[in-house]
Amino acid sequence: MVLVGEFFLAGDDESAVRVGPRKSHDLPAVPCDGIYPDDAVLRWEVLLTGAESPLRHVVPTANDGFAVFAVPQPLCTALIGAGTDRLRTAAITWAGIASEMGDEVSPDSSVDLLERLSALASSHAERGLSLYCWYFAP
Repeated sequence: MVLVGEFFLAGDDESAVRVGPRKSHDLPAVPCDGIYPDDAVLRWEVLLTGAESPLRHVVPTANDGFAVFAVPQPLCTALIGAGTDRLRTAAITWAGIASEMGDEVSPDSSVDLLERLSALASSHAERGLSLYCWYFAP
């Protein structure tokens, strides 16, 4: 299980590389502790768009378990455009899939996460920033 992780907004890859565990920052962010966000992002994209984009790793996972990736633009667009009901349905479906795979994700926490991520994705367009995620899975 991932110990810590966070979706965040940054101006570019160079800025995104400087974010991670034990590194304070003032960037808009949504924590995603307790999940594998790389897997979740791919599932969310399929649930919301019907397709899956490859992840672009800014910091590939190494022996230390740390990684940073850019959230695919089709998912960002889907998160911005999805209404409350569609987000809720996708979140609950994802929680069921994750639980079947051995990760304990409650429907309520999955809905909360996707709603907060949708709000973050909406603000990325307004600010001209990109959506990234870092996570640490030792």
